[in-house]
Order: sequence, then C-alpha cells, then structure tokens
Amino acid sequence: MRTVERAGRTISYVQEGEGPGVVLIPGLGAGARLFGTLPRRFARSGFTCTAIDPVGLPPGPPLPGGVYDFAEAAADVLAVAATLPPPVALVGTSLGGKVALTAAATGSPAAHRLVMLCSSALRTARSERVYHWFELLATVVDGRWLGEMTAPFLFGETFHRQKPSVVDDIVRATKPSPESRVFMQAQARALRTFDGAALCEQVRLPTLCLAGGEDTLTLPREVEATAARIPGAVHECFATAGHSLLLESAAAYDRVVAFLRQA
Repeated sequence: MRTVERAGRTISYVQEGEGPGVVLIPGLGAGARLFGTLPRRFARSGFTCTAIDPVGLPPGPPLPGGVYDFAEAAADVLAVAATLPPPVALVGTSLGGKVALTAAATGSPAAHRLVMLCSSALRTARSERVYHWFELLATVVDGRWLGEMTAPFLFGETFHRQKPSVVDDIVRATKPSPESRVFMQAQARALRTFDGAALCEQVRLPTLCLAGGEDTLTLPREVEATAARIPGAVHECFATAGHSLLLESAAAYDRVVAFLRQA
C-alpha cells in the first residue's frame, strides 16, 4: 500500500506495473478491492496502474465533518495521478466516473485522458431515487443483506446467467464494515445533489464513455447523453454487459486499453 499527502489528507492506493499511468477510481462505498486483479491486468498490458482507497474509507482517515465532497475527492485523485508516468488516464466506474470527470474538468496537467465506465454526469428524478435507495441500504438495511440486495443491479442478465457462481462469491464477500457503511451514506447523500452538466463542457481531454446495454443502475442512454456533452467524447455500448462493465466484458477492457494506447 502506498500513500500520498495532500492538504492534510492521506490518500492510500495500490500500484502495479510500469509504463503510462492509469488511475482506477472506485464506485459507491468501494475502495481498491473493488477492482480485484484489474490493476495486474493493466500492468500486464504495459501500464503503471493504481487503484485508490478514497479518503473516508479505511485504511485512510475519516471524511472531514462526515461530508463527501466531489471536488476534494477529485483533488485526491489528481495528487495520485501526479506521481505516475505520463500520459496518465483517469478511469472511473459509476460514482468514480463522476470523480474522474470532476478532476478532468479542472484542466490539471496531471491527467491526460478520461474514461467513464457506466457513469452519468446528469442529474435526473430517477437518479435521485436510485441514490436515495443506496442511502437507505447503507442506513437502515442490515449489512449482511447488502450483497443480496444489490447483486441484481450490479451485473447484467447475461453475467447472472453465465457466471452465477461468481455472483454468489461476490455476494458472500460483501460484508460492509461500520466505517464503509458511514462512507457509503455520505457518498449517496452527495450523489443526490451532484450535477455534472457544466463540468462536461469544461473537459478538454480525450474522453471515452462506455455503457453496458444491460445496466439498470446507470441507463445506457444516460451514458450516451453524458458523452454528448463532453467535447469530442467517444461513446460505445456493450450490449450484453451490465454495471460492472470491465468484470463482465473482456471486449470492454480491450476497448479501454486500445483507447489508452492511442497516440
């Protein structure tokens, strides 16, 4: 585990490989463990890949004031990106895509490419309901059932049909700690008011927005609408994948690698 300090905050991350930098930014309530062996896969593909444990989630310090702030989270990501060999790509999944977008919109020289996976920047009445649902899961639902209650939405129908044992393993491994539940609550509250429409227009990095055609958390059309607001962004949808895109689709991983290797 490595760390970097920024404005009194300690950001922890794991790192694998050598080559141009890749920063993996996890989704709601998650840290570096979310990505499993993905950093190693990127390392084998010729990248220096980091996966972040956000401030607010062990082993890092608690959130200041118990409030999750996208701008602060983005600055943390850029602090890690600044330690990596350029060009550095920010790769965020779901909530992590919003963090990556916020970082990219700053124009920081630490980042050179943006990849948003199953992530929308746009606030809608439906998205507010989804984030409220997550807040309730983190607040009032017994943590033992969190995996069971989220699994139908975290993976697409094809993955459920083809890899039921993998889904079962993930459900069994989903044992949120008290700290991670508090962190998830704070993130869900922040998501309910996040609107990245203006941020999209400020991004000047080459951008790739990928969607899963079977994603019922972030709808494919929401990803497409986000890409349409980012100047020059490329959008693609993988028909038989759900919200956990790089786990479900080898083709999606290959598309990200191809995008990162472009001159």
